[in-house]
Amino acid sequence: MRKLDYAAIRDQIPIRRVLDLLDWAPAGQRLHQWRGLCPLGCSPSRGSQQDRCFSVHISHGLFRCFHCQRSGNQLDLWAIVSGLPLYPATLDLCRHLAIEPITLENPQPRNDH
Repeated sequence: MRKLDYAAIRDQIPIRRVLDLLDWAPAGQRLHQWRGLCPLGCSPSRGSQQDRCFSVHISHGLFRCFHCQRSGNQLDLWAIVSGLPLYPATLDLCRHLAIEPITLENPQPRNDH
């Protein structure tokens, strides 16, 4: 199994693209901080106190839901939504966005002779 370079993939996929795939729109935003209903299915209906429980920091690529306590980066978000472990979820996200997954190069064995 290929080892994925998760950091490089996160750099290539802004969290905004994942939110677009989820058809998520913020209920409010202040610069890089967006708030709205949790796309993970934990939020009650609009108009309740929890309608802004999901927070996204766009420039840092991080999310947190203050209702269900889930948090992470864009790859974690896609893994939760898709119900897959991180590795297959990352491959699935790359496929949805037509991006070639970035893998870690296997280090060459050292020849100290």
